[in-house]
Amino acid sequence: MTMTNYLLFFIVVLQSVALFWLWRRLDMMASERRVEATTFDQMQRQISALQRNLQQLQQAPPPAPAVAAPRVVSRPQQPQALTEGATPYNQAIELFKRGFNAADVAEHCGISRSEAELILSLYRNSPTA
Repeated sequence: MTMTNYLLFFIVVLQSVALFWLWRRLDMMASERRVEATTFDQMQRQISALQRNLQQLQQAPPPAPAVAAPRVVSRPQQPQALTEGATPYNQAIELFKRGFNAADVAEHCGISRSEAELILSLYRNSPTA
């Protein structure tokens, strides 16, 4: 083989490598675009749901003014169950999921406020929360 044949072979190999690299890069870009489109669609659905919720809240009649009732200091004997057979601690987690604060949860579930705060902190730090 002559020097020109070697050069020609080298150029063909170099072009093949460059084409393969470009093809892989385009494939990766298309994959990234699909992921971004999926994420965008999910965000659009979440925004739409939030807008519907906001409209429902705006259309709901305002709550009646609450008359401040005197607070009862004693603990309730039997906490009102959210679900049949639920422990006060499971009830507390459910109430935290619904947005109640520690004082309300403690009063509703019949546990101390410190217990409610402990459950809240554990629930917030839980990876399954």
